[in-house]
Amino acid sequence: MSQFQELHQQQSNLALIFDRLGITQEIHSVNFSKELNSKELDDLSLIIEKFSLLLNEIPPEELASKVILDQRLLIRLGNYFTMLNDFDQALGLYELSNKVEDNEWAYYNAGKILFQQEQLESAYLKYEQAIKLKPDFLQAIRAQAEILLEQGQQKKAILKLQQSQKINPNDQVTNRLLADFYLQNGEKDEALTHLKAIHHKDEQIFEQIDELEQSKSKTARFRKYFRRN
Repeated sequence: MSQFQELHQQQSNLALIFDRLGITQEIHSVNFSKELNSKELDDLSLIIEKFSLLLNEIPPEELASKVILDQRLLIRLGNYFTMLNDFDQALGLYELSNKVEDNEWAYYNAGKILFQQEQLESAYLKYEQAIKLKPDFLQAIRAQAEILLEQGQQKKAILKLQQSQKINPNDQVTNRLLADFYLQNGEKDEALTHLKAIHHKDEQIFEQIDELEQSKSKTARFRKYFRRN
């Protein structure tokens, strides 16, 4: 069996297990020990070890030129290593994936790691590459806004969040970030608008809305009183 035939075999084995575990191109938590028994976990480790060895043995330019290599599986494998906090392996796989074919999830997931490592400028650029491939990539646009907020670039951050909200007016994280921004700047009406857009997703938001509306009511009564006097 040639190296490429072996690579194809291990790739197929890995895809079957990832399908079972629900590992997609988007990073999310998976409880491996809950989903697989000890033998299956050992088998998974062995498959990944063989697959990784083959990736290292075959020159990158040959890998990238071969249709046999499943570019999306590389992203999923990168996500597997991300879940294990092996970020160097993950970043290497996202990079290899993009050598095969540019993919918005490979850039976005790399950006998430770089953001976690506080490499904000590099993360921002990865998100930008993801958005170029998918202009309505809400998560990447929102992630750029969070970086801009971290950097104190509030005006640019708000523009990004407004762009994110146009894509999905009910996005919980976007509305939460906008509400927090307006609260910090004393703009209660704007904050209420964004909190009310997501109140059905979080019971604690009901309490916050109630407190803001009571505060607004008291302010209105005071203003009315002072106008009389």
